[in-house]
Amino acid sequence: MYLFTGGTVYLEDGFHKDTDVLVKGKRIERVGKNIKLPKGCKKVKLTSKQYLLPGLIDAHTHLGVFEDGVGAIGNQGNEYAGDPNTAYIRAMDAIYVQDIAFEEARENGVLAAGAFPGSANLFGGLCAVVKCYGDTLDEMLIDGYHGMKMALGENPFRVYGSTGKSPATRMAVAGLIRKTLIETQNYMAKRKDAKAKSKGKKTDKPKHFDKNLMFEHLALLLDKKIVSRFHMHRRDDIETALRLSSEFGFKVVLDHCTEGHLIADFIAKHKVQAVIGPMDTGKVKLELRNRNHIAPYVLHKAGVTVSLMTDHPVMPIRSLRMNGALAVRGGLTNEEALTMMTMNTAKLLNIDKDMGSIKKGKLANLAIYSGEPLDMRSDVLNVWIEGGEYK
Repeated sequence: MYLFTGGTVYLEDGFHKDTDVLVKGKRIERVGKNIKLPKGCKKVKLTSKQYLLPGLIDAHTHLGVFEDGVGAIGNQGNEYAGDPNTAYIRAMDAIYVQDIAFEEARENGVLAAGAFPGSANLFGGLCAVVKCYGDTLDEMLIDGYHGMKMALGENPFRVYGSTGKSPATRMAVAGLIRKTLIETQNYMAKRKDAKAKSKGKKTDKPKHFDKNLMFEHLALLLDKKIVSRFHMHRRDDIETALRLSSEFGFKVVLDHCTEGHLIADFIAKHKVQAVIGPMDTGKVKLELRNRNHIAPYVLHKAGVTVSLMTDHPVMPIRSLRMNGALAVRGGLTNEEALTMMTMNTAKLLNIDKDMGSIKKGKLANLAIYSGEPLDMRSDVLNVWIEGGEYK
């Protein structure tokens, strides 16, 4: 049992002083002023300059899928099978839990993340949500069916066009996605018909129907049981993603959304969430030339719910809060930027019941910072994971 007192505490409505946090077991027992120290409870006194925050959450990474520090042999995130549709695969089957990046995440107060396939394929496979702690995938995995990774733009048409295969243009990228989703609709109709013909028989399994794993996964998307985590940068690709979403009725999240600030009102009208980042890399391809630190601010002011990401290992997981600092440089307040790495992302990844804020009943995933959290001179001094002191 721990009682945190002093310093500044970041709660759902912003920064608070003179606020105590009581942790009992794995969860937060109470948040308030002048909490009496229970018998047998350890008191953790913060200095006036220190901050207590919930564990940060990275909305989009390749943790464990592109293993850090081992080179090409650790790149397990893209299946180059000569087919731009690899919807049948799952990121969870490639996550290496001993990836040193997980320890780096913990050391820097990042305690949960989306761990996704890469973006070489139109349909990259199923995305996972993981805790950044645990000894086995069974302990770390929160959701292995969070969403379907999809991609528009340079990545797929460069990968396949360079080998003389389709897609080689943006037209073919969108066309092949549309073609595959229509095939999925046809598959779902046949599956429904087979189930109807089996109704009333002893077996619950459909008769005379061959399952296809690719279509089964895509059916989850069209049935709105999972969301599309759609990779795109340019404004025309953002519009294409929203057009496909409207046409087929699936839920979409705009990942990277690099030129989203150029059409912020249009995105807001569609009521979709944007995940911005990484914000501190070189502009290594044409699609990044209009990247701007004002993007999170402009989208937020337009009414779009925004989260931030590192795209680790593109930008190291330890640098998640640097994205927040750059977003503040672009116009956000500190509180708004932190929300994009805590509460907004917890809701996006469907883990807000347990994570994303310091609140009674949530897991005691906490970090103490030596100074203002978005000041890159501040260090993460201590980390608590599910009520136990880690660092």
